[in-house]
Order: sequence, then structure tokens, then C-alpha cells
Amino acid sequence: MLKKLSQCIGLASIILVMQYGDLLGGGSDVRMHVPFALGGIVFAQLADIFLLGLLLFAVLAPLSRTRLYPALRLLLAIAIPPYLIQRIRPAIPFPLSNAALLIVSIVWAAFVIALFARSYRSYQRLLRLGDFVGTFFAIFAFCTVIQLLYTTRWTPGPHQRTATWATTTQLPRQHSLVVWIVFDELSFDQIYEHRYPGLNLPNFDALRNQSTLFTNAQPIGDRTVKVIPSLLGGRIISHYRFTFDNQLKVRYADTPGVHPFAGPQTIFADAQTQGWRTAAVGWYNPYCTIYASAIDDCYWMNLDKFDAPMAQDATAANNILLPLKVTAEELVQPSKARDFLCTFDVRQRYKTYIDLEQYTAQLLKNDQADFVFLHLPIPHSPNIWDRKTNSFTRKCGSSYVDNLALTDRELGKIMRTLQSSPRWKDTTLIVEGDHSWRTYLWENQPSWTDEDEVASHDDFDPRPAMIIHQAGQTTPQINATAWSILNLHTVLEHIIHGQTIHL
Repeated sequence: MLKKLSQCIGLASIILVMQYGDLLGGGSDVRMHVPFALGGIVFAQLADIFLLGLLLFAVLAPLSRTRLYPALRLLLAIAIPPYLIQRIRPAIPFPLSNAALLIVSIVWAAFVIALFARSYRSYQRLLRLGDFVGTFFAIFAFCTVIQLLYTTRWTPGPHQRTATWATTTQLPRQHSLVVWIVFDELSFDQIYEHRYPGLNLPNFDALRNQSTLFTNAQPIGDRTVKVIPSLLGGRIISHYRFTFDNQLKVRYADTPGVHPFAGPQTIFADAQTQGWRTAAVGWYNPYCTIYASAIDDCYWMNLDKFDAPMAQDATAANNILLPLKVTAEELVQPSKARDFLCTFDVRQRYKTYIDLEQYTAQLLKNDQADFVFLHLPIPHSPNIWDRKTNSFTRKCGSSYVDNLALTDRELGKIMRTLQSSPRWKDTTLIVEGDHSWRTYLWENQPSWTDEDEVASHDDFDPRPAMIIHQAGQTTPQINATAWSILNLHTVLEHIIHGQTIHL
């Protein structure tokens, strides 16, 4: 019985592997993007594995002592392999369509039935092979438990660092100001060149009329985790690794070897050296951990969902029960399960955005920082705004176009705060996307809408937005050259050193 129980737990670990797979091997990619310890998430994942395993055992063990068991074994032999392929399909290194999976399932079922009917001895060998695979699953589950428990030993770095000048009474700041805003996944094409019919973006239009607009900005990558450090350091990063002690190690595209990447390697440190007060509010990347020495006032947050419907701000009960509920629904009502996951994603992103928006407003209103970096999770999917009601949505169904309207709204808030400051005449404002709208990532996701399909023109335009308002600029300018966004680092170096910039 112990063997059967172990095999059931092993099978459960395979069924759920796509929900916790990123936590294995130390969970580097997960650790880099969460602000809090992972103990609660890990124990919820372990609970799900054991609960599902016990459920499978509780169903199968009594039936194994009945005359129905031979028929049940046949059904399991037919159903389990295609079901597991379906569960791990996102990890398969080649596309597998629903039609292809259906064909595989039919062929496998015909094969098993043929063995059962015409060569019972071969069928018995197949069952013994299945028993061996079940033992392998049990070993996999044991290794999984060890790796997940190891991940709980990780201690996150700080997600907030507060400067004295941000919390004490200060004289009005008499210093030039740089505000650098990265709106994640902001597309030049969608804002200016092929704007969706009827979409009003008054704040982007107003900014364009007093800024330099780059109409052919060239991306340096399509992953935020590499693009942002590349912009901060002025060198393209090709590979990265986030260590268990919260250090970022990188490989540069132009230099061999592994190199540490921290505050001293960034524009923040250069600004500090020149007497600028540095501040950052950001999403996704652990700014206050990696760049702590170079950012005086820092806050970062990410409350987004994990691969499973779990979140660090959710209750333990929800983190345990919701993934099991979705796993069951995916068997009987897959569309309902997809909608639930998408809605859960929307609600968590809403929490992330509201939190970051509040800290952004507080930082800018305080008006004591000189070099301000803002990285906000819009218009990046999931989409949390409904432009028809001009309000946040708590469910799936909005589009990238809706999130562009929200991005324009956020830009308007920031612009009004900056323009109300006596320092506006000495303010350089940079608004950009770290990359463009990656339609190839989202077009097969539940969040993709008919409006997205129309807006995308069934194409991918790689140009991220890049708009630079120089201090005192009142007229629009156009730069139509193939301008790499990495050049922004040089522009910022010139500004903090008081040098003239030519765009």
C-alpha cells in the first residue's frame, strides 16, 4: 500500500508540475521577482501535491480490491499518458496543437485497446512498465519536496529603502530634475503610428508637442529582466543569474565571462557621484535589493499571481484550495478554468499597480529627489482598465488598447504633478517602453481579445516608444533614425554631468 500511495503522490506531483516548476532548482527566476519570503507559497504547493495524491489513493485503493479494477486499469492506461502530456504541454519544446494532442490520444487509445484485445501478455508488460513509471514519479515527487523545502531557506532582500530627505522637512529643492518613466510594453506603433480608431491619448499627444519623438527606436531585447539592467548599465546583457544570496550575475553581449551587476555599475551611482539624489519606484525587478547602494529612496513591489492561482498576499486556504479547484475545472470546464485564471491575474495586477501608483505619486509630490526612475506595469498584460466605463475592471475582457488609455491617464497625473513644481523648467522627462507590445506572446493567452486582434493587425512591430522632453523644451522634434534605446544611457550621462545633449 505504501508503494501505491507513493505512486499516487508522484502522479500528483507530475499533474501539478507546471504550477510549481519554476520553484525547483532554487527557484531563481521566481525569487528575483517576489518581494517576500516564499515559505507560504511553497507549503501551499506541497499541500496541493499531498492532498491530490491522497485523493487519488483514496479513490484507487478501495477499487483495487474489487472486480471493477481490471476495467479501471484499462481506462487509466488509456487516459493518463495523454492527460499528462496535456498538463505539461507548455514545457514541451515544440508546438503541440489541440488537434495534434487529440490525434495522439486516439492513436494511444487504439494501441492500448489492441494490446488488451489481441495480446494480453503484451498488455501486462505495458502495465508493468506503467508501474515502473509510477515508481519514477514517486522518486520525482521526493526530489521535488526536497527542492521546494530548500527554496524556503531563501531570505529576500529589502523591498523598500527610505532616504532621510524623504521623511523630514526640507527646503524646496533647487536642483535639476530627471524623471525617467518606463511603461512596460509600451509600443510606439500603437500610440502614434497606428493608434486604434477612437482611442484618445491626450497626454501622450501633449507630451509629443513639447518633446523629441523617436519614430524608429530600436529595441535591445524583449525581456524586461535583461533590458532594464542593460539600460541602467549602458551595456547589453545577454544572460543573467540571480543567486541565492540576492546577487545579480550577468554576461554582456560584447564581453566574455560572468560579471557582478549592482548599484556601482549603474547610472544611479553616476548620478550620486555628481550630487544628485536618486529615487526609484519599480515593478518586477528587485531594485532595492540589487541596486541598494546607489538608490537613496527606493520602493519595489510585485503582487502578481504565480503560475498557479496563488499570490503572496492571499490567505493560506486560498493558496491551497484554488489551484486544486482549477485543476478539477480544467477536466470538466476548461474554458471556465481559463477565465478564472485570467480574472485572478487581472485582480492581482490591479493590486500591484495601485500600490506602485501610490508610491509614485508620493515620491513626485515630495519633490526632493533629483534623479527619479519609475517602472510601472502598464500597458503590460493583463489588462486592468475599461475605457468604456473609464474605470478599473476586476475581470478578463479588456484589451491592450484599454491599458493604453490607463497609461495615458497615469502619464497625465505625473505630468500635472511635475508641471506644478517650480522645477518644471529644469526637468528632463523621459517616457519609454522597455520593449514593444509582444503580440506573439499574448495572442494565444486567455487575456487576448478580439480588439487586440484588430489592433495588432496580425503583426508585431518591434519599436518601443521613446519620448524625451528636454528641460525648457516647448516645440516638437522628430528623430527618425534607427536609434537604439541603449543610447539613452549616454543621454542620461550627459545630463547628470551638465553637458549639452543632441537628439
